[in-house]
Amino acid sequence: MPYNIFILPILTGYIILINFVLFKYKYQRLNSQRLLLSSILAGLIATSITLLFRAIIKTIFNNFEITLYKWLYSFFPIKEVQYLWTSIITLVVFSSLTFIINWYIIKNKGKAYTLAKAIEKEGDEIEQLFKDSAITGELMQITLNNNKVYIGFTDILPEPKKTNYLKITPVMSGYRDSETKNLTITTEYFKVLKIFTSDCPKFDIYDIDITIKQDEILTASIYDQNVFNLFNKPKKKKNKTA
Repeated sequence: MPYNIFILPILTGYIILINFVLFKYKYQRLNSQRLLLSSILAGLIATSITLLFRAIIKTIFNNFEITLYKWLYSFFPIKEVQYLWTSIITLVVFSSLTFIINWYIIKNKGKAYTLAKAIEKEGDEIEQLFKDSAITGELMQITLNNNKVYIGFTDILPEPKKTNYLKITPVMSGYRDSETKNLTITTEYFKVLKIFTSDCPKFDIYDIDITIKQDEILTASIYDQNVFNLFNKPKKKKNKTA
């Protein structure tokens, strides 16, 4: 048995790990050595399953395997190599199953479901925060390294590690004092949001989305107006005496 026949099982494992929606976000970020080892393991499992079915079919239909291989070699006049067609069938079947199962999961669960599951397992803290905001509608408070602050929400689930940019729909914005770090709100978008979320065809809510580079985020958290009011009570003006 030539050693280059092992390329097909490794390729099968690679296709499964990189394309299957429940695996790919994990294995896409592995280094080449770990990805290769994982592909070898996945390919061996897939090939073992094919060999098991081959043994079952051979037990039930004694001459079917011989007839099939004779037909394949007559249709494809290539040199006979042991386990060649087993490896080819493994590659074709499991690659096809990967995309069929992907289609079934996305059709029944939706792409948001697979992204949410991927972020729960593989996403970093920022991606987890954006995922919670997209699902629950909670506001986020994001402070950039230039002390600019945006308070808003998102309805877009970010694919883990696909891009370094995230989108937010602002509700308020302001800045933090460079020394005290106290937050000052300078702009409110409530009136603009009301217009943009209306039925007016001239406006689209995505026109006011802000794209933020993830590397520029200094701090990020859920925003709660009640908590903000507790720490930012308005100062009472002292009455002037005559």
